[in-house]
Amino acid sequence: MNRTLIRKLGIWFLVFSLLAIHFLTQNHVHANESSPWNLMISRTGDCRIHFPARPQMVQQSFQISDDGLRLHYDVYLAPFEDKGVCLLLIAQYPLPITKGNEITGLEGLLNGIIGHSADNKLTFAKVIELQGTPGIDFLVHSKSNYFRGLAFMIGNKLYLIAMEGKKENLNEKIFNRFSKSFELSQEKSQEPASP
Repeated sequence: MNRTLIRKLGIWFLVFSLLAIHFLTQNHVHANESSPWNLMISRTGDCRIHFPARPQMVQQSFQISDDGLRLHYDVYLAPFEDKGVCLLLIAQYPLPITKGNEITGLEGLLNGIIGHSADNKLTFAKVIELQGTPGIDFLVHSKSNYFRGLAFMIGNKLYLIAMEGKKENLNEKIFNRFSKSFELSQEKSQEPASP
């Protein structure tokens, strides 16, 4: 996939995800730091993660080219107290990302998050290895909100593990608990073979 398309897809992910977050978090299901968290296995069975409350899922699919190629994604959302929302986005591109271009795709996603609002600023972003693949660990903030995340790509899938909320409520301990609970399924985590 080319760089421009990857960046555009990053922006669309953010727009749809943020709309879903604000729509779904109107239902105030609350969880706290000490309560047991809920194990969630993705619809496709390729990963699992613990949420602070039972997550709601939004599925979306839209055409991204004149050739009929479609992008599919699932967003899982759960509020944490009144302090923010935890989310897992799993996006499936129509074609695998060329090996070595994963960071370019993730930078496109990050630029889409930053560009969503003129008020957004990048606090930090660093390239990391996450479950054996390159990823980006980042924090974006505005005057009043934060968006804390980890993102990585395997084959034709992008995984975004994130929390969003009011800036003063950013809790790294909770974000770490959420992000470290993420696991890829061993059989589903293998990259698709190249033709």
